[in-house]
Amino acid sequence: MATPRGPRGGYTAGRARRTQILEAALLRFGQDGYRKTSLARIARDAEITDAGLLHHFRDKQQLLLAVVEYWHDRMDTQWQRVSGSVRDAFRCHLEDTAQRLTMPGMVELAVVVAAEATAPDHPAHDFFTGWQEKGVKELAERLYAGSESGELMPDIDHGGIARECAALDAGLRQQWLAGGRSFDLVAVMRAHLDRLMRSISADGRGL
Repeated sequence: MATPRGPRGGYTAGRARRTQILEAALLRFGQDGYRKTSLARIARDAEITDAGLLHHFRDKQQLLLAVVEYWHDRMDTQWQRVSGSVRDAFRCHLEDTAQRLTMPGMVELAVVVAAEATAPDHPAHDFFTGWQEKGVKELAERLYAGSESGELMPDIDHGGIARECAALDAGLRQQWLAGGRSFDLVAVMRAHLDRLMRSISADGRGL
């Protein structure tokens, strides 16, 4: 079969190469962090030349922001499938976490680069700050809707619980990586969410 030629074939090949670079960069940024990673190393990981990488991304900062957006879009797509039920949202979160553990670089990027991005001069600082607050806000709104529907008790601190969940998730991921993946991350998260549901659900049931 002939190799596709012309604009269409070139566009398809270009998108495939760009995705190849993003996957390699996601893994490398997750392993070594942004500041310790060189474009040359990512080019080697992606099995392309330095010039080939620079054809798609002019510098490391642009590549990092593209990787973060790529990573965020993958997680956002998973979250959009969740129904209005808080229980269902928690269960889907556990399923998504288990899936991300099988994807090299996903958890590492969330932990390593997010920690680096707390510095105001980090190129991804604004993105990670906004993304974190967006997640807390969306969970708080879902918890509030749960109280409105009668699934949850009405007098709970929706915003405080949402922030607690976000902090616990971030902390557990950091412990899991720092501890050499020595414990069952999903099981610990499930136990926490089960206890939480028992304490805030109107029927007193867990997950």
